[in-house]
Amino acid sequence: MRRVTLAAALLALVLGGCEDRRQKAIERIDHDQELLRKVGAAVNEVVRNAADCEVAKPLMTEAYQRIADARAEATVPASQPTLDLLKTQVDRVAQACP
Repeated sequence: MRRVTLAAALLALVLGGCEDRRQKAIERIDHDQELLRKVGAAVNEVVRNAADCEVAKPLMTEAYQRIADARAEATVPASQPTLDLLKTQVDRVAQACP
């Protein structure tokens, strides 16, 4: 009986630890999704206004800043390539608007 109780307690600890790690991973992903959403919105503004360089230039500064801030805050490794792609989009508009 004592072994069964000990095994049940050990199982509860193991499962509780797994659930906590899983929850933390989900929170990290959610955090990065929010970062990418904000950066994506800034980049979209740049792309939408690419035809008007006078409007796009100040937006590029903001987009580059958001990308830099997101790089520092991002915790999920998959976020970095996404940020690289978003930066590439801003770079293309920057080349068209010297």
